[in-house]
Formats: sequence, C-alpha cells, structure tokens
Amino acid sequence: MKISEGDWLAQLQRNDLEDFWQRRANELRYQWEVRLFSHPLMIESNIEEIFTAVFLALNQYTQTEQAKPPLGGLQLVVQPMRQPPGPAPNDLMQQITYSGSADWLMMQLGSWGVAHLDLMRRRGTAVLDPQLAARPDLVAQCVLHTLLLNLVISHGYGMLHASCLVRDGVALLLLASHNTGKSTTALRLALAGFRLLTDSMVFVDEDGFLHGFPVGLAKLRGDMVPQFPELRPFLQPEIVRQETKYRVDLRRVNPNFVQETAVHPQKIILCLLSRHEQEETVVEDVAEKAVIEAILQNSLYVDQPQVWQQNVANLQGVLVGGTAVALKVGTIPSHLMLTVENLAR
Repeated sequence: MKISEGDWLAQLQRNDLEDFWQRRANELRYQWEVRLFSHPLMIESNIEEIFTAVFLALNQYTQTEQAKPPLGGLQLVVQPMRQPPGPAPNDLMQQITYSGSADWLMMQLGSWGVAHLDLMRRRGTAVLDPQLAARPDLVAQCVLHTLLLNLVISHGYGMLHASCLVRDGVALLLLASHNTGKSTTALRLALAGFRLLTDSMVFVDEDGFLHGFPVGLAKLRGDMVPQFPELRPFLQPEIVRQETKYRVDLRRVNPNFVQETAVHPQKIILCLLSRHEQEETVVEDVAEKAVIEAILQNSLYVDQPQVWQQNVANLQGVLVGGTAVALKVGTIPSHLMLTVENLAR
C-alpha cells in the first residue's frame, strides 16, 4: 500500500507528536557568538537568561585584538530534573563528579545537571536544572570555566598554573606549590607598581602572547588578611579545598593594578617561589630539571603523559631564552620588592 504524504502530512500538527526526547522543549532558539582569547565561540540555549552566566564567565579572560580561528561551540539547555533538587548550593563545586576518557570529558553536577565536552569536535553540552540556571555565578564558576578552559587547551595553548605580573615589557611568572605564598607575593607586587594579569592560569598562544584567567583576581589565606588592610573592604570569603580564603578583584580596588589585555613580553622571568624565615629575599640559580618538574606540577588539566608533553612543547617558544630563578621570599616585604625590582631590570 502506498501512503500519499500529501493526504496526512499536510494535516499533521507539530503538537500531535510526543516530545519524547524533549527536543522541541529544548530547541536552541537563542544564539550568541562571543570571543574567547579572540577566538569566535558560538553559544546556543533554549532560554535567553543563561547568557548572563556567559557574560560573567567571559569577563574573567584577557582581551585581545588578534585574529583567531573558531574555537567551537557550547549548548546550554535548561530543563527540570525528574526529581526537583532544590536550590543550588554555594559549595556546588565540591559536589561535582568528573569523568573522562580519550577525547571526552563529563561533569555530573550533583543533582543539578550534567555537562559533556567532545574535545575532538570542540562541542560542549550542558543540561542544567532551572534552580542552577537561576544562579549565573555558579553556572559560570562550576560549568562554563571547565568547558572553556579545556577548549582553549585542546586548541594548542600552553598552560601554567602561575601568577603573572607585567611591567615595562617584563613578565614575571610565579610558580609555587599550594599555600607557599604565591598570591601574597603577587598582591604585594601589584600594589607596588606591577600589573596583575592573573593569579591562577597563564596561557601561551602560538604567537608568544600571554593570556590569563581569571583576570585581576587573587585569593588570600585568612592569616594573610591583616597584612593588607587596604583590601579589607573588597574581600569576599570563598571555600577552596575545604579552606576559607578571601577573594579580591583588583579591578574594583584600582583598575591600574590589573592587566586586562594579552601581552607579548620582551622578557619573561620564571620564578620558582618558596619561603624561608630569613629577613632577606634571595634569588638563586635553578637547574633545568627543577624547572621542568615545576612546570609538570603546575600544569592543571594535563593528566596524561602525551598531553603533558604537548603542553611543554606549546610552552617552549616562550620559556626558551627566558630567565628561570629560585625566588626565596623573606620576612621583610620591602626587601622582596627591592629584590624583584633588581631582577626585573
């Protein structure tokens, strides 16, 4: 029997079909092409309000006028979960379960959603409960940054977990283990005339530009807060690894303290930071092996040997020819400043 399409398809209404997969409800009717490190990136969603989270996220990446190829695309779908999870908690980051293999990553966002990233196709999808979507700050922090940072790294950027400060064509990269005083040192330098690019992640592109995330933000341990009385009005508490730290956005303190655009420094000084109980800050030579080990220990998201080797290759163009030293920070802040001033010259 032949069925004539004209007889029944013309009369078929869209709503006559069951929306079993929620494809109609989740239609991506809103699009926004944004720029991340100057790469075009297409964001699509079924609700327009989610773009508030996108704006908050992008505000934490350096700006640049370079011409770059497309980075990929993200789909952000807001859909109620089968069991309403209630309001999204402030500590959602601590409740995320990460999974990955080969070229894909997945995040289970507690009871509030799920996100998947295909690194080969450079496509990411997040399905978020409305209670989470109502918190654009959490969407930016817990979902978007993970997706965006992995897209950047998969595009060939070298990455270091380091503070970066710039002045007069010189970039200081501070590498240190957790709770060694990296952020405290970075803040002292920023308040003394250097400009803070980032206190967390430095990205190096193929043209030798340094990009940063998050721009102008630093975190202080509680015991360091009394040393910065001028920053007290701007400090916000935040849980980091089950420890309360205090976040400060230097753009709110003084925009001149912050470097918001990517830089192509004439000179890079890589400082392996540590502290000692002597008064004076000391600069010492450092072996190449120690530099490589520091890079390995400070390469977040680089979790496989071949990925790490590629990351080092991406960093070579910037690190080769630069200066690497061991910077042992003493107890007198003024001597730290004097030592770094001489080092930068």
